[in-house]
Amino acid sequence: MKRSSISTMFLGVGAIFEENAVRDDEVFQLAVSDLSLSDDVLQSEKITHSIKLIEPNNPFQAVQEVN
Repeated sequence: MKRSSISTMFLGVGAIFEENAVRDDEVFQLAVSDLSLSDDVLQSEKITHSIKLIEPNNPFQAVQEVN
């Protein structure tokens, strides 16, 4: 019996949301989960995600988080 060697590649994505954007955070997580579980979109890849929450109306903090 021949075994196929299929390796899973993990793709990382990130998002920065203001602390009061709870709904955006939830929608992002659901979208990433749906994509990661969809064999139609990704065959051997899985998506991981990270989310950073920042103070509202603080673009300087957003820039710092990206770097």
